[in-house]
Amino acid sequence: MRKPSEHPRRKVLINKDLQYGLLVASLLYIFLFLAIIGLRLFMPLFIELGKVSGSSADVQQAASVLLYLHNNFWPAVLLSLILIGLISLRASHRMAGPLYRITLVLMSLKNGNLPRPITTRKGDQLAAEVELMNQMLERLRIQMREIQEARADLYDAIVACGKVIGHGSTAEIMDRMNEIREKEHQLADRVGYFKVE
Repeated sequence: MRKPSEHPRRKVLINKDLQYGLLVASLLYIFLFLAIIGLRLFMPLFIELGKVSGSSADVQQAASVLLYLHNNFWPAVLLSLILIGLISLRASHRMAGPLYRITLVLMSLKNGNLPRPITTRKGDQLAAEVELMNQMLERLRIQMREIQEARADLYDAIVACGKVIGHGSTAEIMDRMNEIREKEHQLADRVGYFKVE
């Protein structure tokens, strides 16, 4: 059976709000950049064309340069917007995938389930955050095992004490009670790992 990380994602839009937001931001940045460049290129030519006192050769030269720029600048702008949009979607896809998986882990924890570690694909972003989440999951898994073992030991000590209570000596009962206290302290130590902030 193939691991999830061995095949590519089939969905391009994993987190639509995030990915559309990044796409719009990227397109707005490039639009702003191109608008500034366009103004810098076209405005002097429009000003030159607006001069009535300029020689007709100057006006004709400005007009031909303006037409040349108009014919070559706008297709480059359109191509830039398309390419940057595609690159932005791809980049956001590499970020949205790990975020989606982290969200699934958090929802699983909220529901009381301790999930498996998160797997990522080659080229995914947020590798440090995913690694930190996996370390946290492993630590939780270890602590949960220790708590469960301590609880089982405490239960066994309580059962053993219950068997002695009816017919055992006071010393035996005290030994069992001390054993219960010791197991309770072990359980408290395990649970004490977690601090409520």
